[in-house]
Amino acid sequence: MPNIKDAMDRIRILQCPTGQLEERVAEILESYNISPRSEILISRERRLDRDGAEAYTVTISDRLDPTLTLLAGAGADDYVVQVKDIYFN
Repeated sequence: MPNIKDAMDRIRILQCPTGQLEERVAEILESYNISPRSEILISRERRLDRDGAEAYTVTISDRLDPTLTLLAGAGADDYVVQVKDIYFN
C-alpha cells in the first residue's frame, strides 16, 4: 500500500472531537491515496480494547482481513478523542 506508513504516522497524532474519529481516519487514509472513502470500513472492536483505550479496526474493501488496528482514548477533556496507537494486523 503506497504511503501507508505516512498515513499511520499522521493518524498516530490525531486528536479530534468525540464522534468524529472514524470519519477523520477515513479522510486521512483517502488523502494519502490508500483507498477511496467508499472502500474504507472502520469498526469498533471491544474485544481488542486495552489499557482503557477503545480499539477500532480499519478494513479496505478489497482485502479480506482488517488492515489496521488503532487504539484511542479520551484526550485532555471528554470532548476530544486521541489516538494512542496504530498498528498493522
